[in-house]
Amino acid sequence: MDARTLGEAMGWALSEERYRQLLPAYERFMAAAQINTPARAAMAAAQLGHESVGLKYQNEIADGSAYEGRADLGNMNPGDGRRFKGHGWVQVTGRHNHAAASRWAHERGLCPSPTFFVDNPEALGSDEYCWVGPAYYWDTHPNLNVCADNGWVWDATRIINGGTNGIDDRISRYERCKALGTRLMPGEVKTVEKVLPYSRDQVTQDTGYWCGPASTQTIVWAATGKLIAESDLAGRLGTTTDGTSNIDAFPRVLNNLVPGADYRSVWMPNDPPTGDQKERMWRDIKNSIDAGFGVVGNLVAPPSNYPRAVAPSDIDPAYGGGVVYHYIALMGYGEDGGGRRIWVADSGFRPYGYWISFDQLATLLPPMGYVAAFAPAKALPQDQGGDVTREQADQILRMLEAILIQLAGDPQKNGGKPFGGWPQGGGRTMYDLLAATASVAGVKNAKDIKGEK
Repeated sequence: MDARTLGEAMGWALSEERYRQLLPAYERFMAAAQINTPARAAMAAAQLGHESVGLKYQNEIADGSAYEGRADLGNMNPGDGRRFKGHGWVQVTGRHNHAAASRWAHERGLCPSPTFFVDNPEALGSDEYCWVGPAYYWDTHPNLNVCADNGWVWDATRIINGGTNGIDDRISRYERCKALGTRLMPGEVKTVEKVLPYSRDQVTQDTGYWCGPASTQTIVWAATGKLIAESDLAGRLGTTTDGTSNIDAFPRVLNNLVPGADYRSVWMPNDPPTGDQKERMWRDIKNSIDAGFGVVGNLVAPPSNYPRAVAPSDIDPAYGGGVVYHYIALMGYGEDGGGRRIWVADSGFRPYGYWISFDQLATLLPPMGYVAAFAPAKALPQDQGGDVTREQADQILRMLEAILIQLAGDPQKNGGKPFGGWPQGGGRTMYDLLAATASVAGVKNAKDIKGEK
């Protein structure tokens, strides 16, 4: 299970980042309560999801005054009602129940002393221990796993609730969680990552208002291997000194340059977007990239929400100057236990390429949107004794060309001359520049060949 799956199971009452923080605690609950099959995982997620509103509430909202003097809860001392109000995802309530949870946890080495949650009742609602209450309750009511094994939602509800309060929500949650199957089980999550090859040295825009043409250039190059001048693309897109009007300007141009891609604009008028809109956005971006086609994103970034890099990137893009209205090329995606992320080729801001969390990107595109390709994802060719398809060969050649440009300079910027070097390196290739640097540093036998001419 990963944070994304936990969020789906819980109905997205919290952000993906928050579910990522809570995931270790939730998996400890599962282990302690012997939630070790998909059927048990579905029942546990449904019941805890209802009791805590998707893990949102780790403490009772009320102040506990209503429990003052409740002998049945062990609240015999003044202030016990407030002190021992409900804590944890199932709201362990009262002095007696806090004491019982302490003894149970201490016997299993889960807390420092047998009176820990009596001495520190609020700890039972903390991120560190919020899982202990439900684990204690589940473990001491073994019929809950029997109910889970048989899919008896009504019976499990009666054990937890004493009645059938919220049964419709519990059943709805159970059906959703059951559909997740083995995804709800703890374990290592496979990392999936795909980034389309593109010319990294051509990413930057030629003017302050050609972010649309520059993003289009990157996408077309990645799909076809053809480098079209930004000035040409600006004319096709109708870009002026005020920029490119909106995302509807892109599909016609992209479909003309990348036949068969079936580019379409998708507006995102809701800010923030709904859960369904976010899921469609992820699906559209992923499918477009799987088909071999990058995506144009039209972001609106106020200073309070400038794009932030996420691992494995470690340099935030250098946005500034107030609210930024900007087009970017979305060229890859990644998904693992750390969440979902998108690779951005950013023509306007250093470092011009970085990973951004999908969650943040979904807050940046509204109220504008994106332009994705709706062509079917390309099927992986079957192994045929080592034969390489024409499409694979073309992709390999484009990748090799990009590597060669980085090492030896861009022929298009050197009058068509290969190995012409980089202007910022005095016309040296990467190797010659390293040799020149070594020569200055006094490395034996190192020569600056360019400087000797």
